[in-house]
Amino acid sequence: MTQPTAPRRLRSLAAVTALAGLLTLPGCNSGLFEFHGTITTTKTVNGKTETKTQEFDNWEEMKVAMDASGKELRATTKELIKNLVEAPPPGEVHLSDLSTKLANFEGNPDFDFVANHPPEEDFHYVQIGVPSYDEFFRAAAEFHAFVYQTRESIKKLRMMAHATLSGDVEMDISLGDLVRMAMERSGAANGVTGEASGVEAHFQGMVDLGMNIAGSAPAFVQKTQALISTGQQLVTAAPSSITNPKTVLHLDLIVKGLNQSVTVVGDSGKLLGELAVDLATLRK
Repeated sequence: MTQPTAPRRLRSLAAVTALAGLLTLPGCNSGLFEFHGTITTTKTVNGKTETKTQEFDNWEEMKVAMDASGKELRATTKELIKNLVEAPPPGEVHLSDLSTKLANFEGNPDFDFVANHPPEEDFHYVQIGVPSYDEFFRAAAEFHAFVYQTRESIKKLRMMAHATLSGDVEMDISLGDLVRMAMERSGAANGVTGEASGVEAHFQGMVDLGMNIAGSAPAFVQKTQALISTGQQLVTAAPSSITNPKTVLHLDLIVKGLNQSVTVVGDSGKLLGELAVDLATLRK
């Protein structure tokens, strides 16, 4: 008796799940491609702040360090949201906030990494009721979210391409060349057709996402320094600009959050510069 055929969507999910399982084997992620970057982390204990800068050429080590650099900011943000009970409600970043080019991908669990982030990530931002400060916290959160979306998209795109090519590629190959080779191997370059096209359609969707991120990345790269300068100016102006008596009670914590935001934007900006170069190699 002929066995019933699973719906195409279920076969697609099964294939992608199997692909993900393959790529979580030890060493697969760290060998996706060569990467060079620096991450600055700060740690405050008993009023003393220690700053450490690390250089990385390994994707997974860099990812762990970058996540650690944002951990303290997330803790400060949560503390501010808890304490500033009379301030405006906190905001939350959505994919469409980052660029109109990404709106069509919002809410899709295959492509929206901002919405489908792990528990340790958080894209909420505090609002204190002072427009210039609220705008900065929002812009910093959006910047971090865009870099996170970019990082995870490139990682997934490279993982899928490597799986299609059975990992038989050089580490220093550009994203564009890698995708082109994978599409030629899978037949996706000639269009997605047939009942067994789920994985190819998913891969093509990731390519489209990468192209749209590439079109949005230059604007974020260009505003990195301006955002850092704005944050530094707000730190200096905080004692005179924040006048609400109940908000002033938490001035030190607000300044701490501002400084941590500046650090995260600086680190994220360095990373985004490298990722934007990789994205620029994608071609239609």
